[in-house]
Amino acid sequence: MINGALVRRYSQALFNIASETALDPIDNDLRELTKLVEENGEVKSVLLHPHISVTEKKSVMDKLLGEDFGATTRHFLYLLIDKKRESLLPFIQREFTRLADEARHVVEAKVSSATALSASQLDDLKQAIGRKTGKDVRIVSEVRAELIGGILIQIGDSVIDGTIAHALNKMRADLRRTSDKPQEVGVK
Repeated sequence: MINGALVRRYSQALFNIASETALDPIDNDLRELTKLVEENGEVKSVLLHPHISVTEKKSVMDKLLGEDFGATTRHFLYLLIDKKRESLLPFIQREFTRLADEARHVVEAKVSSATALSASQLDDLKQAIGRKTGKDVRIVSEVRAELIGGILIQIGDSVIDGTIAHALNKMRADLRRTSDKPQEVGVK
C-alpha cells in the first residue's frame, strides 16, 4: 500500500515536470531505462544490491546511460538511487506511461492471440478499438498458444474474451451445471 502511494507520488512529480518540458522523450527514456534494468540481470543486481554504495550505483548507471538519455530522466534515476527507491522504477514507469497516455488521449490495448496477427489485422483492431473508445490506440500484441484460437483484448480494466479456450471453458461449466440437475425421463 505504501509503495503504491510512493509510485503515484514519484510518477506524478515526474509527469508534472515532463508536461512542462518534453513528455514524449521522457516517456521514451523511462521505458528504455526500465527495459535496460529489467532485461539485464547484472544491471538489475547492481542497482538493487543493498551493499553497493549510492555513488557506485550512480557511476555505473552513468556509464551505462551514456548520452542516450535526457538530463531529466538521468536526474530522476539519481533521485531514486539517493532515496533507495530503485526497486520502484518499473512501477513508476508504468504509472508515468498511464498518466502520459491519459494526457495524450491514448489508450493501450493488450491483444493476445493463439497465432501472430498480421499487420492488417492489427490495424483493423486498432481502428475498431479507436472507434469504441474515441481515443488513439497503442496495441501491445502477444502470442499465447493456450488460447487455441480467437483473440483476447484488454483495455484498462475491461476484457473482451473471444478465444476458443474461453468458449470451451464456458461450455464445460454450462454442461457441468446442467448435468448436476436431475433429468426427468418420460412424457408429461
